[in-house]
Amino acid sequence: MSLGLELEHERAFLRRLDSVAIRELPGFVRGRQRLPTEHGRAGDLFVQTLVEQAVGDEVRAVYDAAKRLLGLRRRQLERAIAIDGGNVEAPQFHFVIEIGLDPANIARALWQRQVIPLAAPHSLPFDFDEVFPVACDELVVPIANPRTDGMPQDFDLVVERLEDFAQLHGGAVEEDEDQAQASLTTSDGSRIALDLGAHELSLRMLGVSGCRALLLEAGHRFAELTGPIVSRLEARA
Repeated sequence: MSLGLELEHERAFLRRLDSVAIRELPGFVRGRQRLPTEHGRAGDLFVQTLVEQAVGDEVRAVYDAAKRLLGLRRRQLERAIAIDGGNVEAPQFHFVIEIGLDPANIARALWQRQVIPLAAPHSLPFDFDEVFPVACDELVVPIANPRTDGMPQDFDLVVERLEDFAQLHGGAVEEDEDQAQASLTTSDGSRIALDLGAHELSLRMLGVSGCRALLLEAGHRFAELTGPIVSRLEARA
């Protein structure tokens, strides 16, 4: 499938987004704390303070699991923890975790977890994804050279090609021109979503999660879109 867009395969990453009620976050005390009333730095800081311990625990868990499962030594790893999130850097991956207010709902917080792959999936052990307490569930590929005039032509082209694919192979296309978003859900439950405002393409596959599995399955089902990702990783080896 060709969408007529220039994809930055070298910047591809795995992601997991989870929206949770602020009242359900660890550290929130009902009756003693009040929910934020507007988006902004103060609201983000409120939820970040609630989960500061949880973020630190997850970063340490990833660090420890990388040493244990990947046979890494301390000098091969770096980790950092701050109020707004944390990260772990290893030869095979770069892990980032962040949290803030959910832009879509002031009463909820949005966890964002990203894993940037630095090694080809075939070179990773089968239990690689046990490194991460929460598995990624989508593959994201940034879109290069975004237009600055509302992108009507790009959007029309994207929707047209998604509809062509659906007509030929089956599936359903949804579009929102005001938000410059379009998606295709295929007959096997895969979902290709494009957000031209955020300049990204994302892939989800029903029943598939974890970095290694997502990369391999995406390469199998959507070789034209994602094949260059694995090729670039293999070239780095």
